[in-house]
Amino acid sequence: MAVKNREQKQATKRSVAQNGGSSDNEDQIKTQKPSSKRQKKAVVDKKSRAETDLEMLVFGGEDEDVMNSVFGKMVANLPAASKDSDSDQDESEESESEDEEDELEAELKDEDEEMVEDSIEDGDDSLFFVDTVLDKNSGEEDESESESDSDESQSEDEQDTAAWVDEDTQQATVALKSKARSRKLRETEGENEVAGDVYEERLRQQFQKINPVPKWADKAETNAWDDSDKEDDTVGGDLLNTTAPLISKSSTLLAPTKLDTIRLRNANQMAPSQSAISSIQFHPTSSVLLTAGLDKTLRLFEVDGKDNQKIQSIYFKDLPITSAQFIRGGQEVVVSGKRGWYYSVDIEKSAVTRISGIPGYKMKSLEFMHSSTTSDRLAFMSNGGQIHLVSAQTKQFIHTLPMNGAVRDVAFTADGNYLWSTGLDNEVYQWDLRQNRCLSRWHDSATFRPTCLSVSPDTSYYASGDNAGVVNIYDTNVVKDKRVGASGAFYNVNAFKSINNLTTSIQGLKFNHSSEILGIYSRRKADQLKLVHLPSGTVFSNWPSSKSHLGHVQCMDFSPNSGFMAIGNDGGKALLYRLPHYQNY
Repeated sequence: MAVKNREQKQATKRSVAQNGGSSDNEDQIKTQKPSSKRQKKAVVDKKSRAETDLEMLVFGGEDEDVMNSVFGKMVANLPAASKDSDSDQDESEESESEDEEDELEAELKDEDEEMVEDSIEDGDDSLFFVDTVLDKNSGEEDESESESDSDESQSEDEQDTAAWVDEDTQQATVALKSKARSRKLRETEGENEVAGDVYEERLRQQFQKINPVPKWADKAETNAWDDSDKEDDTVGGDLLNTTAPLISKSSTLLAPTKLDTIRLRNANQMAPSQSAISSIQFHPTSSVLLTAGLDKTLRLFEVDGKDNQKIQSIYFKDLPITSAQFIRGGQEVVVSGKRGWYYSVDIEKSAVTRISGIPGYKMKSLEFMHSSTTSDRLAFMSNGGQIHLVSAQTKQFIHTLPMNGAVRDVAFTADGNYLWSTGLDNEVYQWDLRQNRCLSRWHDSATFRPTCLSVSPDTSYYASGDNAGVVNIYDTNVVKDKRVGASGAFYNVNAFKSINNLTTSIQGLKFNHSSEILGIYSRRKADQLKLVHLPSGTVFSNWPSSKSHLGHVQCMDFSPNSGFMAIGNDGGKALLYRLPHYQNY
């Protein structure tokens, strides 16, 4: 209602202004109200025409006269309309009834429809009308475009396209006859120039001819993990169809006459010993090497064959070391020498403990100590015929094993349950450590004043070295047969092989993990080391040679899988060798 009254007043003012009316007439017109439907219709006509002019201006009208008239009318009439808008609205609401309002709204609706029809006939670009038609058509066009785009994307995905294409390659030309290497790319003799992309494709084909794609690199047509009844030809299927190890182990036997060796950097190159190395040993599970000597220092090295970095060194002020060995699976090291005490080193905790000898026995020297990484016992040899057993865990005394003669050497079996010993009377004893009793003993008639003893890891052989430089190798199966057939506990055993390559007293014997190699050495002369092949009993002739320069060998050891061999000499060096026949450490 307020809008209609405001339009009525504006129309009245314009008519008065055109007719030159006075201010009295203007006041009279302000209070005048439409008395009939015809007058209302006239007011509506004026209002609808003004709205039409405004719409033409905003939505595409191009007539400058119309724009000026509309803007001029709006500027001229807006203040006057705003002044009396509230009072006129109240008067109109009181005077007009609900029926008149409904009638006026119906007439306005009819006029709007007539205006829309006129605009269509005149070709006016009405925004609302045109947009509704275009929305219907554009929706169909968008759907068709989206479908075509999806089809194109699918077709592009199906084809393997290059990530980047050089346009210059297609425009370039290559002369095939200019160079000899490019002539082979011609398809015919007369062909000379080809496009860059064609040249690239022919190069690729030529490369594939020379270097065909390997089987394992072919694109599998079926999934290697697919559990189907069809035969799986993929590489993954071959691996999954068997429980065999992925890396095949060498099945070739060790040659009896030639042993391949590779000289590596010294294992203790980062910290050489200041005296002769009396003990050297590999860790049973890790790539760690232990060295110890009369310089009172225990050293641990990481063995890799290149840098061999030092891990740790421990100095003992009151103990020149003659024996150092891993115990308890490599968690601990025991160190002894020509003193009445020894030390225990916990590697994990880096703790050093001093043990005051063997309880109940006053021994001035504990230099002859033996242990095993798998046994729970330590064995100390006395000057007489006694072997004292100490717990590897608590270092408490357990038992004493008596022999008839002076003990010369002892050796643990690989499982740690048995102990073998030999004495000056040429008798060999086999002890059961679980019961602390002697299982059997026999006379070694082939050995003269034995000096050392060793048992193979598979207990198939045992070897004994003597003061004359002779090493006798025995078959333990013969020992078992003799023991069963003998009426008493004592019998004679003959060696199946005697090694006479060394001429001085034997100080050490060492079997490798597979019982295929036996190392023998002497300290009295330089380069006195030999490796013996088993079961043939032949000495490897190619190593060591005159160029090996081993020095005076003091000790030696094989790594857990015989991949490495370490030799300690009197110069404080730990010589390191690689045995290629054994693939693992």
